[in-house]
Amino acid sequence: MRTWSAGRHCSVIGAAHRRQNKPCQDASRVCRISPDLRLLLVSDGHGGSRYRLSDVGSRLACVAAEEAIGATAATLSLQDQAGWRKQLERELPAAIEQRWLRAIETHWSSQLKTGEESFSSTLYGCTLGVVLLTPQWWGCTGIGDWDLVAIQAGGDASLVNQEQLSQASGEATLSLCQSGALSAWATRAQLQPQPSETALVLCTDGVRKSCATDADFLQLCVQMLEIQGEALAEGLAEITARGSGDDVSVAIAQRGLPTRSGRGTALAALGVAAAAVGAGLWWWLKPADPLALEIQQLCRHPERIEASLKQRRQQFLALLATPSKAQALLEQPQVDPLGALIAGSAPEASSKLQLCPALEQALRAQWKAARET
Repeated sequence: MRTWSAGRHCSVIGAAHRRQNKPCQDASRVCRISPDLRLLLVSDGHGGSRYRLSDVGSRLACVAAEEAIGATAATLSLQDQAGWRKQLERELPAAIEQRWLRAIETHWSSQLKTGEESFSSTLYGCTLGVVLLTPQWWGCTGIGDWDLVAIQAGGDASLVNQEQLSQASGEATLSLCQSGALSAWATRAQLQPQPSETALVLCTDGVRKSCATDADFLQLCVQMLEIQGEALAEGLAEITARGSGDDVSVAIAQRGLPTRSGRGTALAALGVAAAAVGAGLWWWLKPADPLALEIQQLCRHPERIEASLKQRRQQFLALLATPSKAQALLEQPQVDPLGALIAGSAPEASSKLQLCPALEQALRAQWKAARET
């Protein structure tokens, strides 16, 4: 059986966060638990005033996962695939959550306090994606909107794990800080015996959100297999600048490279010369309208629409009170794509947005609710 490489990871602050002088709220990690067990970890802090310590939360989530899996591996044989499947679905999520809660409570206790603010795990809220790699199988679990891509020897890439939220959840994404969310880990748990993949690429949601289509996202993941060191960080910085503006993280494990023909096909489809990749000048993301990307992302995940818009209730009210504020949002959609979408959807707006029915209906409902307030 081919063994997995040591792996590599990279987290880059989002272009929007850099402009606002905010810290990177993503964290990533690769580690070796034993000679036959390696981990890929990514975590995305939610950001915003409600989650003001989420940059710490994401870092501690990766540490908690490494420690919990290390403790399990000390007593459970890697040959026991049924046991590990059960761990991924139930035991490990609980162990990771407990370690994370202890870690953030310790961090909170060490901080200088101002005012009457009390401890809340919400302050540290984040997602977490976990991949375990062994010669005989790979597995994953986690919570939130991370993505996992598998790449075959011929260069074919597929999205093998992504968040699927129900309409009734009322959340934009699930979080490690949510009480009662442990059951959600089981829906992301997966164990793949006798894997055929050449590589696995684990990403926070900022990477996929920066791509115009899922096909572009998959081709990008294939190309990242050839990018090393500073070139990877530079490429991710370019992606967030031209795409979502969000923090971006990847963790990559390989057992070889796709065949040259497979890589050539992907590069040709993107119109990129192989020499450019070799020089570290990787794929330049297709310039995309941030507003169009925001619409595409919401229409691709209609279960997130209602929660995303409800979080902007004050923005609806402010635009009703002062319609002139809409112009600034529409002129710089890269700063606040969702805000630009809301501004462009106002009943009196002159812009004609191309919306899917679910998004159009939800926006109409939010404007109606704002007018009735």
